[in-house]
Amino acid sequence: MLCGYVRAWRTGRDDLRAKGSGLVEALIQINGRWGLNGHESARLAVSAARFASDIVCMANGRSVNAKDVMSVMSLRVRRGTLVRILITGPDESAAMDALSAVLHAQVSS
Repeated sequence: MLCGYVRAWRTGRDDLRAKGSGLVEALIQINGRWGLNGHESARLAVSAARFASDIVCMANGRSVNAKDVMSVMSLRVRRGTLVRILITGPDESAAMDALSAVLHAQVSS
């Protein structure tokens, strides 16, 4: 089962406000058998690349561009690891919905 929360707020930074409504953040625990392996990392990166927003994944003390599959794989996300997703931009809500769906499908398979 996917565990996590989604939180959105307005930031005080003008550069972020100009792009979208602020920042959307999710903290998601990965519970799939193999974590984010190559296939699941590719699904996440391809899904993230469809959006204009800036998307960052953070795990294991590293932060990477979620639109680059090799960067996502470099996080070495195993089962039980918490992944923080930060999104800012014009389509941040739609991007968060899509990425959450990808990670939820990962748990089901």
